Amino acid sequence: MVKRSSLGKLLTPALAVAAVAVTILPTTNALAGEVDLTTVGVDTTLTVPADFGGDGLVANYHTQPAGTGVFDPFLTLERTAAGGNPAGIERAYNTDGHTALYLDQQRPEWNTTLRLSDLAVIDINGKSYYAFELDANEPGAGKSLLSVDNVRIYTSTSDNTGLVQNNEANLDLLGDKLRWAMNDPLTPQGADTSGAGNYNIDNWIKLDSNQSDVDAKSNGGSGISDMILYVPTDAFKEAGADDFVWFYNLNGVHYVADSDLAAEAGYEEWRAVIGPNTVPDGGNTLVLFGTAIAALGVVARRRKVANAA
Repeated sequence: MVKRSSLGKLLTPALAVAAVAVTILPTTNALAGEVDLTTVGVDTTLTVPADFGGDGLVANYHTQPAGTGVFDPFLTLERTAAGGNPAGIERAYNTDGHTALYLDQQRPEWNTTLRLSDLAVIDINGKSYYAFELDANEPGAGKSLLSVDNVRIYTSTSDNTGLVQNNEANLDLLGDKLRWAMNDPLTPQGADTSGAGNYNIDNWIKLDSNQSDVDAKSNGGSGISDMILYVPTDAFKEAGADDFVWFYNLNGVHYVADSDLAAEAGYEEWRAVIGPNTVPDGGNTLVLFGTAIAALGVVARRRKVANAA
């Protein structure tokens, strides 16, 4: 474990952290490319097949509380008519939040830039990962499912968001290099596996936001986070510590085949795990995330203050 001697040390980014042993299982899918988090135990970590950058890991994950002012997201998204997609589908990528909100971004104060050096390095069974946590916001009361249909992560030495803006066809201009992608290329190639007809979706995650409540109470909305995604650091080998990290997320595409998988209700939020931290089993309520990180300060908030100065 990293030795921490002062608050200044606690805020130092890009330090390796230790993780306890977790059970890692291959994906066992009802459908090709489906990673089903609705039927596995909360302590189980599944492999996420990736078309680019090497397979990742995913697990149900429970930070409580995870509401506004505690969760500190770098990306907040919610489907809007202005976003250009039909009801049920949402997609967005992080920006500085104040220059402009693109696609389905929401809440400028909760959309921020990230640097690679902001991210904690998490060791799981001898392999290093970066981690990103999702707080989904589904209605509950019979509708708690969500399809997480793509995550694409880019790096760049400069802010390229102005080259993309609301044009999803230009998404690959976001970074100097694509580092990791559940699905690549972005546009369909061959048979459409989602039924939506607009996206190339081979790999996707079926999430039940109600599973994030460890006390068996309904968690249809925000307040308890739902999922953690681990992305291999090997995909970022040539990236610089000061490089920007751009995170694109697409949800709800599978609503065409199953309306229960639509992105509905309020906004979804993503936050990065920043170092140094120790990450316990995915099934436990994460006091570390809910209290320690909030107490230490969050990179996204610090970077907003710097941008506003």
